[in-house]
Amino acid sequence: MARSAFNRKPIYADPVYKLVAVGLAVILWFFSISNSQFEANAEFPIEIRNIQEGKALGEETPQTATLRFKGTGRALAKLYLFLPFFKSKLVLDLERVQKRHVFYLEEYLRNSPQRISISIPGILESLEFIEVVRPDSIQIVLSDYKEKRVPVRSQVTVDIATGYIQVGDVLIAPPQVLVKGAVEAVDRVEEVLTSRRTYRSIAEPLEITVGLWDPDPGKSLAIEPLNVTLNFDVQMIGERRFTEVPVTIISVPENLDVELVPSTVSLTVTGGVDYLSSLDEDAVEVFVDYRTQWSPANPLVEPQVRLDEFLLEYRDLVPKQLEIIATRRAS
Repeated sequence: MARSAFNRKPIYADPVYKLVAVGLAVILWFFSISNSQFEANAEFPIEIRNIQEGKALGEETPQTATLRFKGTGRALAKLYLFLPFFKSKLVLDLERVQKRHVFYLEEYLRNSPQRISISIPGILESLEFIEVVRPDSIQIVLSDYKEKRVPVRSQVTVDIATGYIQVGDVLIAPPQVLVKGAVEAVDRVEEVLTSRRTYRSIAEPLEITVGLWDPDPGKSLAIEPLNVTLNFDVQMIGERRFTEVPVTIISVPENLDVELVPSTVSLTVTGGVDYLSSLDEDAVEVFVDYRTQWSPANPLVEPQVRLDEFLLEYRDLVPKQLEIIATRRAS
């Protein structure tokens, strides 16, 4: 059934209509004032150039500066709209700075207006620089430059799914990164940390690329590379039976000859299936400590088992006891 005209919403109640109306009003307002003169602030990244060879920034410097301009509404609107998308900046030239210098930005930019770089085509001709809003000045302190390599430490947490195991430690590539900057700041850096991430219920090998944290924020340190790759070898848990594993005897007195009966055992170990398939018997060490385990009253001893660090556990040791036969050597 057709909807009654009395139930229809007026067109100006529609949200889309409201947005269009507001947009048209803004456009009409903009064109009505576009030829009038206004003042407005704009924020510029600060770029430092021409640091003396063998030197580096020894103290933190501001990352941006706010400048005030005068121009028509059209020119200022163009500045605001396109400034984030063009490589505009305020350049500090350190060519003549040997160790310490204070840039008073108002004076610096009036003497060298070309240091304000606005890459928006045709904008500079339609704007007039008025003043520096902040900061008033920037102090530059230069120190001796140094580079050194430091290890990377992972802050990534991997939660392994049930029935799986991580084999080996996380592999970091590259395992070390180059830290560059002022000697005082570089000397304080002993390691670089990755960003923090958490992965849950992982049931397959995991390879990720993560960024690195600045080890000394504000000290103008550079790190190369800025990202590293982490590899976690996650495998399904399996088991493997080892037979005739030789048993060794340790802590035997020099005047005795000692043998075990039998001299081998069998056991089952658990770990990652791919890792298990590549193992040989050296990954499982079975031994008896004569000094602490043998006694005249009971020559039967239970062998001890030491597993490779990447194996989980062992079970079904056969036989569970071995006989120690000791004879004194002839003098």
